[in-house]
Amino acid sequence: MISLPVMEHFYTLQGEGFHQGRAAYFIRLGGCDVGCVWCDVKESWDASIHPKRSIKEIVEDVIKNTPASNKSGSAILVVITGGEPLMHQLDALTHALQQAGFETNIETSGAHPLSGSWNWICLSPKKFKAPLP
Repeated sequence: MISLPVMEHFYTLQGEGFHQGRAAYFIRLGGCDVGCVWCDVKESWDASIHPKRSIKEIVEDVIKNTPASNKSGSAILVVITGGEPLMHQLDALTHALQQAGFETNIETSGAHPLSGSWNWICLSPKKFKAPLP
């Protein structure tokens, strides 16, 4: 069974970027090896201190904590962030979320190989660890 270290998860509005103002469910995964000095979530860096959740549990949390329908008629965004979420293999998670009717977005430095199926990728390169081509 696949499990991922989940630091926190919550329903809110996307506060920045292309999808600013849209309802979004954020899943912050533990683990980061980029080490930005300005990071505002350094507690996410050590994946081992965050509880591991199965894909099924994660998707159930999203379903339970989001409205049944979005006023705009579009799918609710699920934003996978971190830490550095691409330190983890995300194919199963994005597949399960999309099967449940959610739109998948990722916030990444790009320093690890891309996994998962994404409707939107927010790339934020860092000087400490360059993005992959």
